[in-house]
Amino acid sequence: MLSNSPLDKSQPTTRNIREANRLLILHQLLLRETGTRQELSQLTGLSTATVANLVADMLEEGLIVEVGMTASQGGRPISILSVNAGAGACVGVDVAETYILFDLYDLTLKNITEYKVELPSTKIEPQDVVKLIATGLNTLLGQAGLPGDKVVGIGISIPGPFEHSTGVSVFAPSWGWVNVPLKAMLEKEIQAPLYMDNPLKFNAIAEAWFGTGRDVKTMAAMVWGTGVGTGLVINGQLFHGASNTAGEWGHSVIVAGGRQCRCGNRGCLEAYIGAPGILQTLVEINPNSELLFTDDQTRTIEALAAAARRNDPAALAVVHQTAVYLSAGFSSLINIFNPELIIMDSWVADLLGPIILPELLELVRQQSLVQPFKAVRFALSDLARNPVSLGAATLVLEEFLASAGRQPASTRT
Repeated sequence: MLSNSPLDKSQPTTRNIREANRLLILHQLLLRETGTRQELSQLTGLSTATVANLVADMLEEGLIVEVGMTASQGGRPISILSVNAGAGACVGVDVAETYILFDLYDLTLKNITEYKVELPSTKIEPQDVVKLIATGLNTLLGQAGLPGDKVVGIGISIPGPFEHSTGVSVFAPSWGWVNVPLKAMLEKEIQAPLYMDNPLKFNAIAEAWFGTGRDVKTMAAMVWGTGVGTGLVINGQLFHGASNTAGEWGHSVIVAGGRQCRCGNRGCLEAYIGAPGILQTLVEINPNSELLFTDDQTRTIEALAAAARRNDPAALAVVHQTAVYLSAGFSSLINIFNPELIIMDSWVADLLGPIILPELLELVRQQSLVQPFKAVRFALSDLARNPVSLGAATLVLEEFLASAGRQPASTRT
């Protein structure tokens, strides 16, 4: 189980321990769908008495239900338990540079329905995004025929650094937002509890709970799309940093005085391997390429991937140059962070990852220290659904399951 909370330096309380143990049990039920008390004790390492007491509480709260019986060695039937999918619903919202995706999940994180809104390529104002989120949520619930009071919380991903203590979008580079009090604006339109962060954090949560990082203690989950960054997990905990900006690895400078980055600096990794940067590399290699669609970065990356598979020279040159840039970023990340796993995720990784990975690994090997390179493995995400919206919904579920029955739901970041 991954904790999304910053490291707590205070002494653990009985309540904290109890809530953590509840989550251990619920996490195993979510991963395996069903389990007996004995199985849950073995999987979590908790005593049978602890499991029995916590399960009894959660049965009374309606978070867990008995879904069948099985015979034991002594002949007495044993209850088979499951998370109560119908006890509520949670929503994950991925606000990206080009779209807003809404995903509705039950309490076993099975997807009920989704709704997507395309965003204009021009600058969009905060109040417009707030309206789109509010109306999109209504449409999502309408599609499912679900009343709003069944929603236990809404997780919303906002691109760029996000300040937890104030609910402020510090900087959204695509739209030029600076210090926008987005949470306060949303709370005027939405009644359900809100949990907000940036896509790097939510992507890492999804990978740690349900993806390739399930059994990994230290990993970097890379988001590779229009923007670039990593969610960092250290010793099983999501790492926020002093100002919740840990993981803005895409703004590491790899070329001194290089390309202008949308963050305002020059030579950032994102300016070379983010989708707009890849388009710029294609222009530099072949300005008149038929693969280039200047007003559609998704279509261009799709065309590049298809052409590279056909051994098109220009496409292969772009892939090679992108691998060179990306390897510089990865070798630094490996040498500094020493992760067990690096997961490559999001839509550019889906399209170019399988093509670029063999050359990329060799370049990273050449530029990394021997020990940390031997310790790390690379993987492309195997999550079937959008990991950002899934991670946002997972955080909602984690907060609800940990606190349900003992404290009222409240809006918090």
